[in-house]
Amino acid sequence: MAEKNDKAILVDTTLCTGCKACQIACKEWHNLPATEFEKVPGTYQNPADRSVNTLMLMNFIEQYDEDTGTMDWLIRKDQCMHCTDAPCVEVCPSEALFTHEDGFVGFDNDKCIGCTYCSKACPFDIPRYETDTLTGNKRMNKCDFCQDRVTNGELPACVRTCPTNALEFDTWESAVEKAHARVDSIKDRFPNANVYGDTEMGGTHYIYILTEGPETYGLPVEPETNELISYRRDVLKPATQLLMGATAVGLLTNFIVSSATFGNEESQEEPPDDGGEENE
Repeated sequence: MAEKNDKAILVDTTLCTGCKACQIACKEWHNLPATEFEKVPGTYQNPADRSVNTLMLMNFIEQYDEDTGTMDWLIRKDQCMHCTDAPCVEVCPSEALFTHEDGFVGFDNDKCIGCTYCSKACPFDIPRYETDTLTGNKRMNKCDFCQDRVTNGELPACVRTCPTNALEFDTWESAVEKAHARVDSIKDRFPNANVYGDTEMGGTHYIYILTEGPETYGLPVEPETNELISYRRDVLKPATQLLMGATAVGLLTNFIVSSATFGNEESQEEPPDDGGEENE
C-alpha cells in the first residue's frame, strides 16, 4: 500500500473547467513539440490520444441526460497513474521505469530499450511509443511526475499552472483524506460521487474526485495487470537482462582484444631510424 508521506496529486473534477492549461504546461516543461490538430467529432478533446509528445491529455466525455434533455461534460486528466504496485516497474528489464522514494513511478528515457513489456502490463493503457524510421527502434515516453521539479522542491508543472485549484500537490495520506471529505460534501449535488485511486493498484499517486462511476470516465473499475505479468517478470525480464549483460560483456571483450592486438602490433614494429652516425 502507498506510504502516507508519499507525494500525490489530488484531482478534483468538479473544479476543472477543461482549460487545458495543465496539458500545455506539461508539454512546455518537457520541451515537447506541438502536435498537429486532430479534429475529434463531437468533442473539444484535442489531440485524440496521448503520445510520446503528449504525456497528459484532457479527456472530454459528453453525457446526455434524457430526463432533462441536457448535455453534460465530464473532464478527466489522463496520464500515468503512478501505481504503488506498478507492474510496469516489475517487468522493465532495463530499469528505465522505477519506483521513486517519493512513491511515484519515475522514468529514465535514456535507459528505455523499447521492449514494450510495460504496455502489456499496464492496466491503464498508458505507455505510448515512437518508432525510429531508420533503425526501427522504439522509444517510450510517459508522465514522470515532473520528477526533476518535485525533487527540487517545486510543484509539478500541471499543478503549478492550474487556475481553478482543481489540482493539488500533497502527501498521499492527506490527498486521500481531502478527497473523501470533498466527496461527502458534494453528495447532494453528485449522488454518484466517489474517490478513485485510494485502493486501486495498491494506491495510485493521482487521487481523483469523480462525480460518476470510474467506468464513465474511461477508468477500469477494478484495474489489474495482464495475466502474463508473472511470466514477463520471472522469465522474460531476467532473460532480457541476461542478454543485455551478455551483449555488454561481448562488446567489452571485443574492445579489450582489439586494444591488445593493436598494442602488440605497435610493439613488434622496428624502431625508427634516429639518423645518428655509427661509431668509427
